[in-house]
Amino acid sequence: MKQPTAALFVTLALLGLSACEIQADNTAPRAATGYATGTARDTQGNPIAGAKILLDNSVYYASYIHGSTRDDGSYRIKAQPGAWRAYASIRKAYNGKTYTLELHPDNIDAFDDEGAVRNFTWKLEGRTPENDYGYYGGFIQLSTDLDFSADLDNVELALTPSGPLIDGSPGKSLRLRLGDHYWIDRYQIEDIPIGRYRVEATLKSDEGDRRLRIQDWHTKGEFKPEFQLDFIPDPGSGVDNSASIVIGD
Repeated sequence: MKQPTAALFVTLALLGLSACEIQADNTAPRAATGYATGTARDTQGNPIAGAKILLDNSVYYASYIHGSTRDDGSYRIKAQPGAWRAYASIRKAYNGKTYTLELHPDNIDAFDDEGAVRNFTWKLEGRTPENDYGYYGGFIQLSTDLDFSADLDNVELALTPSGPLIDGSPGKSLRLRLGDHYWIDRYQIEDIPIGRYRVEATLKSDEGDRRLRIQDWHTKGEFKPEFQLDFIPDPGSGVDNSASIVIGD
């Protein structure tokens, strides 16, 4: 019996590779002339149904086209003549509140009525591509009580998740000091993954650590060694889901 040649093995391998590429292409969104198409996926890579898609005309003021994703996370919106940018957002119920959350685009370039593919992903944190000052996490406003005399440089805040985060993931405990990844500005903490946290504050010194009293400014409760922090939903764009901590002695 004649044995297969090396050239035959190469040919079969290339055919197999081509078949794989075709199969992969069939599962990916394709550009469709005259349409904006794409998908929306959550933090685990699963499709998001009902995500709101917005096509914003970058030439004409207040000119929009609205759409939403299907059950499989895909969308297809007719693009009219003009220059368009695609945006996406979701509304998520969490601990009795409803949050509007902006999704991360894979491409921010404008496109015309020839159509384009724009895919979106839900991110718990990270900077937005169009604005260095925008981010996907929550914002915490810091302030100090009138009697507080210590230096914030010596304060450590501990945020421990109380239950899953807004996407259902377990989250992680955060220990924050001024100047780190999240606590960049003296009175502002940025880009914290939206969740419910138990908050504690500690004054660090060579003489030893001392627990500080803290207050949730939004609820106006009394100063305590710890409290439960919930982010307040932004009723508008969703970029300022916020909380507030007052630090005392």
